[in-house]
Amino acid sequence: MSRRTQLLLFFSAIACFAAAMGVHESIFNNFLSDTFHLSASARGWLELPRELPGFLVVLMTGILYALPVTHMAVVGALTFSLGMIGMTLFGMSFWTMVPMMMIGSAGIHLLQPVGASVALGLSDETNRGIRMGQSGSIGTMGTVLGTAFVWLAFDKVAPQYRLGFMCAAILGGLCSLIYAAMHIPHLHQPRAKLVIRKKFRLYYLLEFLFGARKQIFLTFGPWVLIKVYGAPATSIAGLLMIAALIGIGFNPLAGMAVDRFGERKVMIADGTLLTFVCIGYGYALRLTGDPHTARLIASACYIADNLLFALGTARAVYLSRLTDSPQELTSTLAMGVSINHVVSMSIPAVAGAVWVMFGYERLFLGAAVLALTLAAVSRAVPARNAAGDTRHPIS
Repeated sequence: MSRRTQLLLFFSAIACFAAAMGVHESIFNNFLSDTFHLSASARGWLELPRELPGFLVVLMTGILYALPVTHMAVVGALTFSLGMIGMTLFGMSFWTMVPMMMIGSAGIHLLQPVGASVALGLSDETNRGIRMGQSGSIGTMGTVLGTAFVWLAFDKVAPQYRLGFMCAAILGGLCSLIYAAMHIPHLHQPRAKLVIRKKFRLYYLLEFLFGARKQIFLTFGPWVLIKVYGAPATSIAGLLMIAALIGIGFNPLAGMAVDRFGERKVMIADGTLLTFVCIGYGYALRLTGDPHTARLIASACYIADNLLFALGTARAVYLSRLTDSPQELTSTLAMGVSINHVVSMSIPAVAGAVWVMFGYERLFLGAAVLALTLAAVSRAVPARNAAGDTRHPIS
């Protein structure tokens, strides 16, 4: 099977799963708010079981070490679909919703190291960033389809959450079928069960900080729009759709920027821009004094925050320049997912308590400080030389 065919199959799988996630992310927080009426503190604590599979992903990939990376993706997509079917059938009760949520989360997190591994495996030294940008752009097209479905089909007064979860399950199943059809020989070697090496420690630190940045946004970014500004599921879907439409063009540009300027500069820019986004989230209402204008600013921050995730490809490209084989890359990416989930599991509970005790403004002020820290640590990433190699600064 030619590389072109493999790329077409890979991009199709990415689009299907991105559409599934577009549906899921558009409705999940509103589903929790409408069905269980959670407080900010309770919403934060719920991230502990939701993110636990992310922490365990290195163990899951270790158990599946003999499977080709594309077959690992089949398992991940099917697991996600099983969780979404469970949400459809049993999600209306909190105590049955939680384990179904965890099953779906396990599938999502098992797929996280796969996308970067396959994209980089289908690239070469000169176009790694571009290939990551292309896969990101295809993913945003899928997100447009998923969010558009919610935006167009959902009733604002009585949202059809079960329909949404079932659609996500179907799309996940289609994604698994596409991955099952793929065959990339040089990625079909057994992987190490566990990869912890000194040369990757800067990457581990960056992933740890990214985990905190990611989870504050994923948990409390939409929670601000829902609880402070009263945004319904259709509004969240509309914002995600706008971000995805912009991302179709932005993701390839982000990948080109990684290849053109290097991972170091892109990561520093990511942390710096994120600081302003956090300030906008937290202080839009206080700075403007007008709820309508503040909601527009917060919505713009939500869109910008979604777009900035595209710059995270710089970490994967940086790692790819340190690893010796595609198998080592996949195992180390899985370790990175687990490391960033160490903080992803714990920070939402702390952040929820900060929201309740001090207000959401202080929460996002702390997130801005975290973003500046991420930018500062990114300065330690080595610059590439003229040949495109990296020189690791830590001996």
